[in-house]
Amino acid sequence: MRNPHGLGGILERARRLADVNRALHEWCHEPWMQHVRVANIRGDTLVLYSTSAAALVPLRNRSRSLLSWLNGRYTLSLTRTEMRVRPQ
Repeated sequence: MRNPHGLGGILERARRLADVNRALHEWCHEPWMQHVRVANIRGDTLVLYSTSAAALVPLRNRSRSLLSWLNGRYTLSLTRTEMRVRPQ
């Protein structure tokens, strides 16, 4: 995603992140995915937050698959993931 410029850019970025978050559940239907959300897309890095550290374990094992799926679906160039636990 490019850097937002002005209110229109910020709104477009927010829409894109919301769309990617909704799509996560199409990629994987596992119960632990309910704890995961996309926090940001920064250059080639997908930033993910989880309310549970346990949810990050299987996600780390599948991160390449997730990046590949998102790159194909949204024509992104993601190569890395950054995952953090953020309790509610």
